[in-house]
Formats: sequence, C-alpha cells, structure tokens
Amino acid sequence: MLRKLQIYLFYTTFILLGPIAKLCQCADLVIEITGNLGQDDSYYRLDYYPPYGNPAPNTTIASRDIGDRIQFSHTLPGTRYNFWLYYTNATHHDWLTWTVSITTAPEPPSNLSVSVRSGKTVLISWSPPTQGNFTSFKLRVVGLSDPSTNRTIPIENDSLQYTLRDLTPGATYQVQAYTVFDGKESVAYTSRNFTTKPNTPGKFIVWFRNETTLLVLWQPPYPAGIYTHYKVSIEPPDALESVLYVEKEGEPPGPAQAAFKGLVPGRAYNISVQTMSEDEISLPTTAQYRTVPLRPMNVSFDWNSITSNSFKVQWEAPKGNSEFDKYQVSLATSRRQQFVPRTSDSVAWLEFRENLEPGKTYQVVVKTVSGKVTSWP
Repeated sequence: MLRKLQIYLFYTTFILLGPIAKLCQCADLVIEITGNLGQDDSYYRLDYYPPYGNPAPNTTIASRDIGDRIQFSHTLPGTRYNFWLYYTNATHHDWLTWTVSITTAPEPPSNLSVSVRSGKTVLISWSPPTQGNFTSFKLRVVGLSDPSTNRTIPIENDSLQYTLRDLTPGATYQVQAYTVFDGKESVAYTSRNFTTKPNTPGKFIVWFRNETTLLVLWQPPYPAGIYTHYKVSIEPPDALESVLYVEKEGEPPGPAQAAFKGLVPGRAYNISVQTMSEDEISLPTTAQYRTVPLRPMNVSFDWNSITSNSFKVQWEAPKGNSEFDKYQVSLATSRRQQFVPRTSDSVAWLEFRENLEPGKTYQVVVKTVSGKVTSWP
C-alpha cells in the first residue's frame, strides 16, 4: 500500500563568463514514494499538464522498476504544472493516490542593456524570457566600487525598463535581472557591469608657455567622485604627443598638470581635460591658449630718416614657421603702443614723428603679436 509521496525540485546552473553573464537553469522534479513494496503485479501511472516533460504524460511504470522515487525532467520554465499519480494492483485499479500543483522557476530576462545617461543616472532595459511565463521582474544592483550601495528593486506592471538614479559618478556596478512568476523568482539571472560617467575636471590655466611648449595646470573635479586618470588632448594635434594620460594622485586628489611640446610658435590651440573611469569618460573642460610667437629679427634705424623730431625704425619678419597677426612697436620710455599689420613683405617699418625731443636717445621695442600673446622683444 502507498503510504507517502513527496515532490522535490532540483536545479543545476551553468555560468557564461563575459560582459553579460547568464545563468541557465534546468529544473528536475523528483517524486519520492515512501513505502513502495515493488510488487510484481502493481504499477503506477503518472499524468500531468501541460504535457511537456520526461517521462511523457500517462506513462505507466512497474512498481518494481521505481524503487522509492520517480525522476521527472525537461519541464517548461515559468509554468504551473498539475500532477496526478495513479496506482494499480490486484485490489485497486487506477487509484488516484496523489495530486499536486507546482510552479517551475521562470527563466531570467533576456537582452539586458544599460545606457549610461550621466554620472548619477542610467537606463536599464531588458526583454521578457525567451520561453515560459512571467508576472514581474526584480533588479539587484551590486556596487563593485562600494558594496554599501547594494540595493534590490522590485519591478511591477510588466515594465521592461527602469531608470536607476542617485549613483556615484565614476563608480562601477553590476546589475542583476531576475524574472518572477507566480511568486517564484528565477534561480538564474542576467547581469551586466557598467560604469557611470565621472565628474568633469575643474578649471585650468597655462602654467608655463614658450614658443613650442604649453604646460597646463588644472583642478580635480568637485565633488571628486571616482576616477583613475585624466585624458588631456590638444587640437590641432601638432604636439609630439597630442593625447596625454595623467594618473590621479592623492586622496583627495590635488592639482595635476601636463605639457605639450613641439608646437608651432604663435598658434592657437584648443586644450581639453577629461576624467576617466574604466571605459567611461567625462564631459571635457576646455580652453584655448596660444604659444609665444617668434620674435622679429634685425631691428635697426634708417639713418637717412633721422631728423631732430622724427626717425624710422625697420625690422625683419621672424625666421622660421610662426603664426602672428601684427607687430607691436613702442618706445621703451613710453606706454604707448603702435601696431603694424603683418604683410607678405620680409621687411616692415614704422616712423615716429610725435613727442620726440631733439638730441635725445630712444630705445625701440618691437614684438610680434598672436591674439593677445606677444613675443619676446
């Protein structure tokens, strides 16, 4: 006589390694029959619905072949099954000895993706399981940079996306997506790692410049957030190295610097500084700076033009490649500056006619000008 039946669910898992990790489950049911005597003239008939599994529905199994359990496998995920077990011997025919309804664990969501919107916000999207039923979803957010930020988020109303807020700029997280059906959560989950955008660096200045070098100094972002490097770029990319990577130093971090060398004298350059965390990069802090133009050559006086109240000074354009707009000419004893436009001529000149004293010696200063940057005299 049949005394007791129990049903057990066993799960095995398989992990796929990579940017997206999926744990795929295969659920097995074990129907335990306590007190089965294994008589030659008795057998069991197992029926169930929906008709997907192994053994097939309405399978008849001799009592002596069962032992104390029936193995049932290849169930559908996320499905409510109804089981009926019948017993037949010399006394009883097709006696319903046991029935039960169970829900198998659903499959995890598919096509999980994370779109980083800012340093504090990301949009998480997913698709329903590829097979089986579901009623809702659950997200678990694991802070890989800071475990204290772990959180669990139930997703109701069949929604297939969620905006995750209040994250730490530059931090790395793992989001794990679960499916829920009939109160049962998927044993497996779909996951993806992501990093939020780090904060933008503070303002920066030119700390040193000459004809071919720009040394820039900048402040760290505030608040600092999480980042590991700075990316410093220059346009046009004339430098010996036009993209530099500078490691973050100190905690809290202090000012950082980078030098671009091999530049064109007098040229205007756009420089940008960004923070980096994993594969994410911040919005840039940008500014335009110029190198110092080359100085004029061979400044001299036209002796034939010297009178008691006037004289003419002349000079040659810089030797070598240099960008500049005009010349700045002044007397060493005066703050008044005069400007001479740059032309295609190799020699330029300017005549002084005002406020000169007869017999007095004057020193003339001539510089090239690029934007607001002047050369050495």
